[in-house]
Amino acid sequence: MNDSNGLRTGPTRGLRARTDAIYARSAVDGETATECRVQVREALEFVGAPARAAVYTDPGASGLDANRPALRRLLADVRLGGLRRVVVRDLARLARSAPLLETILGELRAAGVELVTIGEWNRHA
Repeated sequence: MNDSNGLRTGPTRGLRARTDAIYARSAVDGETATECRVQVREALEFVGAPARAAVYTDPGASGLDANRPALRRLLADVRLGGLRRVVVRDLARLARSAPLLETILGELRAAGVELVTIGEWNRHA
């Protein structure tokens, strides 16, 4: 399934066992779709097995908003199980407020899902 920006989106049903999830978000005016594509490309390079990665993107979404469509799908899939890890460029992609970030991290921990930030990896790759 593709989103309006042509990026493959994460499936809510039929996740393969222990799939990697990639989450990208940008709220920068005029650059949201391009920035999300760059984040996804970087994460796919890190994952190394794009066919096994579910991609979730929220272009044009504020990191302060907990009701982002792709974030809601990602967290629903976390609760369903089947995700091995979530890969993001940096923590600010998930949330721009400490309480929201802690809520998201708590859900990942409770489900046994690893969070990987690749900002440092990407700069040194």
